[in-house]
Amino acid sequence: MKSVLFSVIILLSLSFQSCRDNFSVPTPASRNYQQDAAVLNEFVDINKTTHEYYINSNKRNSVLSYITNADVEELNSVNSLNLSIFKESLNQINSCSGQLAASHGVDYIVMITENEIYISQIKNDSPIELKKKQSDNGRYSSTVASLDVTDHKENYYINKGNHIETSIELNPQSYKNAGWAFYVTCHLRSNDNKETARILFCGIGYHINPCFEWSTTQGDYAEWNFETTSLNAPRIANFKFLR
Repeated sequence: MKSVLFSVIILLSLSFQSCRDNFSVPTPASRNYQQDAAVLNEFVDINKTTHEYYINSNKRNSVLSYITNADVEELNSVNSLNLSIFKESLNQINSCSGQLAASHGVDYIVMITENEIYISQIKNDSPIELKKKQSDNGRYSSTVASLDVTDHKENYYINKGNHIETSIELNPQSYKNAGWAFYVTCHLRSNDNKETARILFCGIGYHINPCFEWSTTQGDYAEWNFETTSLNAPRIANFKFLR
């Protein structure tokens, strides 16, 4: 049994390291890259079956909102080099998220675009329930602590009940307004049971106030130890804990 567990840990470590090694965003063309990335971000969609991002020229942002001819003209005017760099960024995220989904290497994959937050539960026996937090009249709780999401591990310990609220403050300049990804590992202790949950957060562009609710499935009280690690850029975001 110990040898099997050791093998699983090694495979997960190799999987995580492979994602990090393959996750480097090339330096974009200097001409209008940020403008081009902003245009492309509006057309990025999520394949919820394969856990992949793709550019959808027919994307609609809501039931009543469709891409206009002017929007398509903007898309067609994107610099070809910038488009290539942007697509490579998508491919790097897709490789990581697809690999982790197939291997059940994480409990959840959270995929974020300019106008969507998609939470996919990968492990049915995860010790946590993770869902999007709804705002209260456009307002969220205040921040009580924050972790820098960097290329080294940051930790935060919480000794409280079965419910935690967090948010993400992204730093687009760090990941060149392209793709971003980071891990959150949560070591959970509840009723003398120790569990570990791993979540991949990934996205394209910038989404304002992505907030989440965490609940333990193991009891009414838990000790939480959160750990964050960026996959592609230093200071990619602040991972905030809410009151």
